[in-house]
Amino acid sequence: MIEPRPSATRFAKAVARAERARGGGAHESDLAQRIMKRMHSDLGKVLGAAGVDVLIARSVVLARRGHPVLGNVTAGPGGALAGLDAPGLPPAALQEAEVLIVAHFIELLVSLIGEDLAMGLVGNIWPETAEEEER
Repeated sequence: MIEPRPSATRFAKAVARAERARGGGAHESDLAQRIMKRMHSDLGKVLGAAGVDVLIARSVVLARRGHPVLGNVTAGPGGALAGLDAPGLPPAALQEAEVLIVAHFIELLVSLIGEDLAMGLVGNIWPETAEEEER
């Protein structure tokens, strides 16, 4: 199984913390959904909507391999993720799996455009992560 590089995972955790701090979701299962929709909105301007949709779908497939709790999760157009709100998902496992989806997305983006550009583009969406990375 291919895992995202540690820097992508750390950055994904920082993005998750920043998004939690922004609020806007009633449930923890909304976290990955909010992140992916925000990435789709902002990165779609650079990569195109279809390009971002493909990266999100691939991220879900890769994350699913390591986390059975994601077995019913699917990616749709516009950054939509379905199946994260299934009853009975343990909250801790869900949080870890959601961060893994984001980490895989970042890893795929890094593979396509390079680490500096990828981290810069995602960092522009969540400027709080830059401060955290400097610590």
